[in-house]
Amino acid sequence: MKMNWMRAITGLFVLWSSTAAGATLTWTANSEPDLAGYRIYQCSILPCTKSSGALLTTLGRTTSFDIGTPATIQYYFITAHDLANNESVISSLATFRPAESPAPPPPVGTVRLTIVGNPATSAWGVTGTVADTRDVMADIFLDGVLHHTDNTAPYGFPEDNGTTAIPARFGNGPHTVQFVFKLEGTTTELGQASMTVQEGNSSPPPPPSPPPPEGPVSLTIVGNPATSAWGVRGTVADTRDVMADIYHDGRLIRTEHNPPYCNFEEAFGRCGRGSLGTGLHMVEFVFKLEGTTTEIGRENVTVQEGNPSLSPSPPPHVGPVSLTIVGNPATGRWGVAGTILDSRNVMADIYHDGRLIRTEHSPPYCNFAERSGRCGRGSLGAGPHTVQFVFKLEGTATEIGRANVTVQEE
Repeated sequence: MKMNWMRAITGLFVLWSSTAAGATLTWTANSEPDLAGYRIYQCSILPCTKSSGALLTTLGRTTSFDIGTPATIQYYFITAHDLANNESVISSLATFRPAESPAPPPPVGTVRLTIVGNPATSAWGVTGTVADTRDVMADIFLDGVLHHTDNTAPYGFPEDNGTTAIPARFGNGPHTVQFVFKLEGTTTELGQASMTVQEGNSSPPPPPSPPPPEGPVSLTIVGNPATSAWGVRGTVADTRDVMADIYHDGRLIRTEHNPPYCNFEEAFGRCGRGSLGTGLHMVEFVFKLEGTTTEIGRENVTVQEGNPSLSPSPPPHVGPVSLTIVGNPATGRWGVAGTILDSRNVMADIYHDGRLIRTEHSPPYCNFAERSGRCGRGSLGAGPHTVQFVFKLEGTATEIGRANVTVQEE
């Protein structure tokens, strides 16, 4: 959207003519390339806002509209809108008075509004002035509702201290403040102006990047797995509050929230020992910041339990794992396709931010469901996401390769 909302309509006039011919609203054309057209609103009372008025018509790129000859005083303003249906702030107000209605005294000067304070970060207010030497008062409106009437200068919103407006807060979001100046003690309007103020940040801040790991993960085997019970103790060089997800042969078996971090239960502050059965077993520790999915390091170790001559050696890796991002996560939906150079029958466990979400048993291997033989696309929400593929021989826990990629989704 390229429209400059605060300057969407630069002028609004009523061209007078006879009762038979009617009157015409005209305005200066908006020059934005994505302009779709204009909307004209009509009110029979003041203040004239979207909530107190009615949508009269929606036009294309024309810059005039015949309002006919209403029988009573009517007020008009227009807005511009773009092709995505975003709408600008309202224009200045035009007033139609029938020929038999007495014309108000002309204003001596224009109405000016000034913001006091910084609405993006703190309290704010608005001061209003009119270049008129007569005794005047100001009806002051907030979001279309009369807030108060100020009978002496300085004219301030939400109130003044005799010099300027006293700032306050009214809630995050856009607020419209309108000053309607009149001769003191009468309904004779001299001039009015309004402005839209954005309180707070109009867009949420981007999510913070995950903190970098402070040090490596180390795993130590305790006991002698060749002859007796054994265990694995994990440590990470990180001073923050961390936890460890611990896996046996690719299956999450426990989460440790305090050191020592052990694959079997600890006893008296030391890692316990146990058995997983004769053969090869892979033990993996995935460290994360406590209570989050923010990974700060991982490591795995393969343990031979029992006599190695009694169990076959694992097949060697045939080739590396490759991950390819499909789509554009910065602007739309995306996915990840995984491949491994291995001619055997393999499967892939696929993780989103450390959580197993699917197991693919045949290519293409995709983190989102495939469609017509190609990887599908989806969304995990704004922010960084880690996608991991762990390839194994089909129907076994024998890992033959893994890789992960971090995707920044906007």
